[in-house]
Amino acid sequence: MTVREAWDRRSARERSVLAAGAIAAAVLLFVALAWIPLERARARLEREVPELRSSVAALQRDADEVRRLRAMPPLASAAGQPLSSLAAGGLVAPPGARLTLADDRRLRLAGDDVGFAALLEWLSGAAAAQGLRVESARLEARPEPGRVRAEITLARS
Repeated sequence: MTVREAWDRRSARERSVLAAGAIAAAVLLFVALAWIPLERARARLEREVPELRSSVAALQRDADEVRRLRAMPPLASAAGQPLSSLAAGGLVAPPGARLTLADDRRLRLAGDDVGFAALLEWLSGAAAAQGLRVESARLEARPEPGRVRAEITLARS
């Protein structure tokens, strides 16, 4: 017996009940397998889009800042002074630290008890005024708040 023959043997009332059940099952399957997952994805995206937009805006601001900094001309003092003259007194180390020439390309800053804020300010100034960048750094917190033991190697960028 085929499906068609089984269908034809049913009464009209039975066929309408089976058809209604099949339609109801199809609707339930559609809701369970398509509608609910799509609705969950829509809700998730609704939550994530504002966060992603703010991330894009922050990245755009950062890119604008990078473009602005790259467009700045190099500082004359950075190119003009050899590192040996900086180590010999052309550049004053932060209080509690010593500045020595490590080799012809690097300066070494060392101090056993240096103020962390003063060190950061000095590094920022050395980067801006002399074109120096931190090549390696080793900092250890001291027991006193805001004080560090520092060994920093600087190189011209």
